Amino acid sequence: MLTSDVCVRFRPDGPAGVDASLRISGGSFIYCHTYDGEAPILSVTDAHVTVTFSVPDRNKVIPGDLDTARRLADAVAAYIAELETRMAAQDTAVDEGEAA
Repeated sequence: MLTSDVCVRFRPDGPAGVDASLRISGGSFIYCHTYDGEAPILSVTDAHVTVTFSVPDRNKVIPGDLDTARRLADAVAAYIAELETRMAAQDTAVDEGEAA
């Protein structure tokens, strides 16, 4: 089983790059933190890796922020649909194996 990890790449010609891989599971923490007068923060934590999402200016939400959030929601919906498809295929294979 893969675990969550983070890789930081240092390059001589520019800023460091960061690649965070979250292997979400039942032990992961996923929260939407809301605040009076400020934009929310979406936080996903697994083991030693945390990724947070928020808008650039937490005091002002603009239409582009909503567009980006909707793109994120669309990607999550596609992720869920693919997991459901794979789970159904696995269940079918198990059922067919039991019938054999």
